[in-house]
Amino acid sequence: MKPMPVNKPEVSVIIPVYNNATLLGDALESAFAQTYRNYEVIVVDDGSTDDVASVLQPLIDQDLIRYIHQKKQGVSAARNRGIVESSGRYIAFLDSDDLFEPEKLDIQVRYLQDHPEIGLVHSGFTKFDDDGDDLGYRDASSFSGMAYPNMLLYWNTLMAVDAVLVPRTVFDSVGLFDTSLSMGEDLDLWRRIARKYPFGFINKSLARVRVHAGNTSGDKLRATQGLLMYLERAFEDDSGLSKRFRNRAFSRLLSTMAYNLLSENSNDALIMARSNARSAILSDPMNLHGYLALFTTLFGYNFRQALIHRWRFIRSFLMSRNRST
Repeated sequence: MKPMPVNKPEVSVIIPVYNNATLLGDALESAFAQTYRNYEVIVVDDGSTDDVASVLQPLIDQDLIRYIHQKKQGVSAARNRGIVESSGRYIAFLDSDDLFEPEKLDIQVRYLQDHPEIGLVHSGFTKFDDDGDDLGYRDASSFSGMAYPNMLLYWNTLMAVDAVLVPRTVFDSVGLFDTSLSMGEDLDLWRRIARKYPFGFINKSLARVRVHAGNTSGDKLRATQGLLMYLERAFEDDSGLSKRFRNRAFSRLLSTMAYNLLSENSNDALIMARSNARSAILSDPMNLHGYLALFTTLFGYNFRQALIHRWRFIRSFLMSRNRST
């Protein structure tokens, strides 16, 4: 199935890509397989040096996608370029290694049409690995209704960019992705939307997010600093938030980052996990997760892995029980 030719598409699907020709085809097929037909697909090539352009050429020749090439500027700049170049009333994002479920656009377009006051609608999502194995459902329902400012406290299951649909007019109100942020740029945009609009949530998996085997502890070490910068930006923008609330937000972020690092078999990761846990406790002595993360650093890698595996299994089971079918 391919997108139907329309003069004015209702939805614009924006796919940023950088050197990912191998997986891009699967992402595009998941977009073409949508039961909702009134949409366009815009691929923004952020300075790829592999054969992305040649892989896309047949689709370009058939006018099945719009292809935009730019010098490498980062994923936020690529998404922003797609928004600016788009024609749709609603904007969806799809990373080049992730997938839409077939009914994704259909369900979310109908939701926004029925709820014009909503600033965005998102859904649960499923994580999977490079072998296609299902890693479980993720329930992001904490980000629903009037989500701000409590969304700054929540770090266990974040919104997935692939699971979001946003009315185009919202970008005119809150702006685009912040290209100065190295991480958490999507969270920053959702935060700005949430300050002005309620969120809609569909408790069903409408997107599949790939977890690569190549993810390293180095990525998680960098994540801590990048997400701390995002939170700093959030509190700079809203001076009305209390110091107590700020401390709780930073503490919860730091304890979550400590947990994430505990799954790595790296001395640097363990040192950072301890540092994050201590900082979490100093920021908010009432955050029990800081103490639990610090205590867990005393155990060896195999024991930590067993604990984390058991916790993830329980969390996935509970989320799957609560989702819509």
